[in-house]
This record gives sequence, structure tokens and C-alpha cells, in this order.
Amino acid sequence: MPPLLTALPRLSSRLPTRLLTPTPLPLHRLQSTYQPPDPPLSQQQQQPSHDNSNNNNNPHGNFYKTFGRPLAKTFLIAVATYQLLYISWLKLESMEVKREKEGEMRALRGELEGLTAGTGTGKGKGFSGS
Repeated sequence: MPPLLTALPRLSSRLPTRLLTPTPLPLHRLQSTYQPPDPPLSQQQQQPSHDNSNNNNNPHGNFYKTFGRPLAKTFLIAVATYQLLYISWLKLESMEVKREKEGEMRALRGELEGLTAGTGTGKGKGFSGS
């Protein structure tokens, strides 16, 4: 007797019993997942028209067909964000210019009042006060 066959009973006594007894597979695993192939296409269906072949085989067209809408949305959101920030910047800049002009006007009024107050009636300098 070959040594492997003599060692088999000793090995089987060392193995757990769950490995020695076969367990049945669940029923859902025994069901076949085979699907028959599609029936062969007729001669008319095998030769696609030129219009369909250009659309299906064009990788650029397929890319934009798949990602065109998300890219357009992203682009529009980016443009809207840029416009919003640009208009906000213009508004803040105009407010800053307005404050500078108002400060300059106040300084000029103060200087004018100082000049008119120093002359008294204002007739000596050729300025008629109002």
C-alpha cells in the first residue's frame, strides 16, 4: 500500500468533522445564471446607416454626449460666480471712490470756510459770499 493511502485515515481523524461531511449548497446558488446569446442580426441590422455609425464611433461625440451637460453646468456656474465677484468688486470700488471724493469735498469746504472767515465779509478778495 502506498504511504499516502495509509496516512489518509490518520489525517482524516485530525480534520474537523465539518470538513469531512459535505454540506448542501443553498438553493439560490444552484440555479443557473446562463443566458442564451442574442439571436443573429439580419442583413439590414448588421449594416448600420452612415448617420448612426458617425455618432456611435466618434469618441469626441461620445465624450460630450456623456459629459456635456455636467461640463455646461460647471461652466455656467463658474461664469456666474465670476460675474458676481466682478460686480461686487466694482460696487466696493465705487463706494471707496465716493468716500474719497466726499473726504476731498469736506477738506475743500473746510478750506473755503477758513478763507471766507479770515476775510470778514469776503469783499476784499473778490469773492462774494452767499
